[in-house]
Amino acid sequence: MVKRGPASCVVLSVLRLTTVAGAVCVVVASFLSGGATRASGVGLLWFVAGALVAAALGPARSRKVRVAAAVLGIATAAAAVVRLVLDVRGGVPGLDTPVLAVGAVGVAVGLLDSTSWRIRPVGLLVAVAMLATAMGAPFAADRVATASTTRGVPDLTPEPVAEKPGGRQWSWQPPADVSAMVAAGHGVVVAAADGSVTALDGLDGSRDWSYARAGAHVHALLASADRRTVVAAFASKTDSSNDLVVVLDADTGTARFDRVVPSVLVETGEILVGTKTLTIRDDAYAGYDIQTGDELWHWSAPAGCVNPYTLPAQARTVVLAALECGRSAGLVALDEVTGHERWRHVVETTGPDDERLAISPATTTDGAVVWLRLVGRAAAPGSVLNGLYDTETGRLLAQPDASRWVRMDVGPIPVTEEEKTSAEALDPGTGTTHPIDLGACPVRSADATTRHTYLRACQDTGRDLTLFVQSFDGSAPTSRVVRMDGSGPLSDLRLVPAPGAIVLARSTYGGTPAPVVGFPG
Repeated sequence: MVKRGPASCVVLSVLRLTTVAGAVCVVVASFLSGGATRASGVGLLWFVAGALVAAALGPARSRKVRVAAAVLGIATAAAAVVRLVLDVRGGVPGLDTPVLAVGAVGVAVGLLDSTSWRIRPVGLLVAVAMLATAMGAPFAADRVATASTTRGVPDLTPEPVAEKPGGRQWSWQPPADVSAMVAAGHGVVVAAADGSVTALDGLDGSRDWSYARAGAHVHALLASADRRTVVAAFASKTDSSNDLVVVLDADTGTARFDRVVPSVLVETGEILVGTKTLTIRDDAYAGYDIQTGDELWHWSAPAGCVNPYTLPAQARTVVLAALECGRSAGLVALDEVTGHERWRHVVETTGPDDERLAISPATTTDGAVVWLRLVGRAAAPGSVLNGLYDTETGRLLAQPDASRWVRMDVGPIPVTEEEKTSAEALDPGTGTTHPIDLGACPVRSADATTRHTYLRACQDTGRDLTLFVQSFDGSAPTSRVVRMDGSGPLSDLRLVPAPGAIVLARSTYGGTPAPVVGFPG
């Protein structure tokens, strides 16, 4: 039997403690995966099991078992490192995969020869260093996966939203097909299919800032009603279970914080952006500080009531939640900072209990007005089942004709339509209606409203289109030809009145991406 000297004992203690530290990291990674701290992928637990089995078999007396453990440990470590590289290239590496990779490598290194339990200070030092590396690995991987440029000097005085196209057309060529565009900051924020988000100045189309996670795709892009916050949800192309939601300052492009949420919540619009709070609805509503991400409040329906699913309705400083309590049903508005009820509108129903009551809220793009429809059971006489309400106070502003559909997503001024044969702009503040001239443009590609105008894109040939502008002052509509090159097939056209300009973009899905074009107001 060969005796081991002091030096070899030190090496063995280092290896053994490395195995233990690596196993601890692997266990931690499994908990991170279960908690969906970022976008964890399917199959990660197989890596965890492989590393732990190798670590458990490493001290076996049988040489064959130890060799098999070492082979399993090396194979698991190699696979975990490959998985980490793929996750980084996918733009959403998460917390679990980097910790797992470090732990699996530690287990593999420790299994080279680990038959001594003798503890040495250098072994403890190596083990602590490995644990520290595992703690820092997620942040390093996230940094590698992220590319961003920020505006150095904040400017909190954006230009007013353009009412109509006025100046010379500017053009910006996106790196890939445009997937979303919102008004925010000093112009628009554009999401592209390559996982990038770019802010453009409305006056000249110059780039203010950018944030990218190459390899991921932008599942959703939202902006707060005051246009000071942008929220981008990034999804991995290899994992559809969770999205990484990143909250960005619309002025500088600085990432304030991020959270992982189930992707189904993004798809169903359960992420709401207020002026001071990011609200996420899962089993209950939870409000998070828009600057820090700290949780501020929780709200769920009181005893005896339920909170049925409704389409998303994003307001300014309140969170709108549907509420059913026995025979009463309607909408409750929660203060976005405290979560306390600010106002509610409910009606008493008189129909059979088995009849479902549909609660359908929808808000204007500035979050100032909500259209609430209650459809289903009969209601008590005098109940308002179809009304426009001020989201701040709950005051009833107008009761639109029940035969007309109210389109709230076009801008701050809703548009009512009747079978697409006639349309009117409805001013919620005054109740005044402005007939929209559809004669010159019977089929729209996209449309939008500002405080004083209605804009409608027509005659889209794939290379250019005509933009009609109708003021609410009764003057005759005007038109302007807009050149929008791009070689791909026609798809969604986006028309956004933004600070400084009227901006248009098209998603072509193949070929040369169409440019984003803007007309300073």
